[in-house]
Amino acid sequence: MQINNQSTIDEEKYDNLNRMNTSQNDVYMNNTDKIDWDNGIDFGNMVAIKKKEKPLQEQILSQKFTQLSIVRNTEQPVTIKNIIDEIDKIPNFLSKRNKSFKAIINQALSITTIIRTNEMIEQLRQMGILIYKTIFIRTHHSLWLTYFKSGTGRLIIQAKEQLNYSTNLPVWPKEINALAQKPTHINKENENEFYMNFVNKHLRILDNQLKEYECELNKRITSIPGNSLQVQHLIETYVEQNLSSLRMEIEHKIQLIHYDYHIQALKLEYYRHDPNVYQKNLMKMLCCSKYEQELTKQEFDLLQQQINYYNSPCQSFECSSLSQSELIYSIQDTNIRQELFNQYKKIAVQSRLDIFNLYMKSAKIQMDECNKKFDTDMKKLKHDRQSSCDNEKISPVMIDLIEQRCNKIGDRIRCTYIFKGKSICVKHN
Repeated sequence: MQINNQSTIDEEKYDNLNRMNTSQNDVYMNNTDKIDWDNGIDFGNMVAIKKKEKPLQEQILSQKFTQLSIVRNTEQPVTIKNIIDEIDKIPNFLSKRNKSFKAIINQALSITTIIRTNEMIEQLRQMGILIYKTIFIRTHHSLWLTYFKSGTGRLIIQAKEQLNYSTNLPVWPKEINALAQKPTHINKENENEFYMNFVNKHLRILDNQLKEYECELNKRITSIPGNSLQVQHLIETYVEQNLSSLRMEIEHKIQLIHYDYHIQALKLEYYRHDPNVYQKNLMKMLCCSKYEQELTKQEFDLLQQQINYYNSPCQSFECSSLSQSELIYSIQDTNIRQELFNQYKKIAVQSRLDIFNLYMKSAKIQMDECNKKFDTDMKKLKHDRQSSCDNEKISPVMIDLIEQRCNKIGDRIRCTYIFKGKSICVKHN
């Protein structure tokens, strides 16, 4: 049984795209959208920093709320070296002692005509490891191919609905800017070629590694007598189930690249209308305001989700370590011990309820403030449109671009929190 090599990207295909793209003079870089996200906002960490000072008690409560609701994302982009290093480590689900994998191997042996030997068991295990490596490489390859498509202006497939901004501009994702570490001698005229060569090099490394693993896997599969196709499918299914978190993470990163592309393309289209300083700041203010509005709303919803989990039966007081008080259990008198335990439980449960209420109150205050601010900023936009003199008026087209960009920013944040919510569910389960 031979492996399908369609996932491998042909070098000639890369070269054709390169020649077409290098001829373009205008290179648009997505340097974390610095122009529009410099008011204390970090797209990577998803944290909004308030400019005005808060009372100490509110600062402490806000900090606790943030710790409960989300973990800040300080993850760096994954390099090819990280991928190769990680793939050389045998995951626990493919280890010799893993009971689930042993069961899969026993099931695979039962559908073949070969005699059960230690050598054959090890051969099936090695097949599982090679399947793991091919899936791992393919998954990361899809991410790097998305980087490539974004940087060459081929990320967005022409939609049925006609957009009023260009979607064939080359926009290199911020992850590539961070990984490539552009030398000082690279200027605006040749940086596109520099980033393209950087991504091409890494794609070819992944391609070559994938071909090597697929070749080894084919040899393993063809050496197995009997139902080799069924054996392969059985082990592949097991490996894919154990790599579902990785697949979900990479798919999420690809989604964010698409959102970032639209956000950047809308900004470039807005600037193409030659806005004055006030109009540039207006877009910046509204986009930041929308960011904080949607961020605090999603924080509120995620916090509610986590509190619901902590209030579930599996997280009851009896299931927590707090219920195992050595001091109370050391009391010999049964009645006194039970009475003290009931008082202790009542205080602990009420304290947790009180702090959860404080968290929700703090989150709702932030959400309402940001929602009110965005509404106010939008009203100001419409008021300025009506009251400004003709040569200073912002055009309806520019207003539409701002609104579209705000919507994409909101969609991006919702996408991130949907992923966070799914990750929490996977972790709890």
